[in-house]
Amino acid sequence: MFGEYNDMVWFLLGVFTYRTLTALLAYGHLTNMVSQTNEQILTILGLVAEDLSFAREVKYSSLHQSGLEESEIASIRQIDDRTFLLWRSAVIGNVRNNFPKNYRFLLKYEDWDGAMRELNRVYKSKIKRVRTTINEKKE
Repeated sequence: MFGEYNDMVWFLLGVFTYRTLTALLAYGHLTNMVSQTNEQILTILGLVAEDLSFAREVKYSSLHQSGLEESEIASIRQIDDRTFLLWRSAVIGNVRNNFPKNYRFLLKYEDWDGAMRELNRVYKSKIKRVRTTINEKKE
């Protein structure tokens, strides 16, 4: 009985194996893509925060040179600090909320400070890869 269906069993087993391996490889590729996208998001956020901080310092310098009272500049700085903290929290919240649910395990941060620590880890690993590549080319 089983002998006459042997070819069909092997065919179905091959189809099942093919579909399983394809799904696993696709999931792996998507995980890699989402991880790299997350790294790029963190890089952009870091650059934006750096540029905002620089622009704010230029703003305060210009306000000081224009003759504005120090107390008024301090008040403006305080408002800017609160706004910047709110922006940082909102950005990380939006990233976390809009990240694909199946890949949220890739997010190793919950707040801005955690995100910047993760960005530092990404930078360090890239520097290490470049140094390794350079050393391999020398040998």
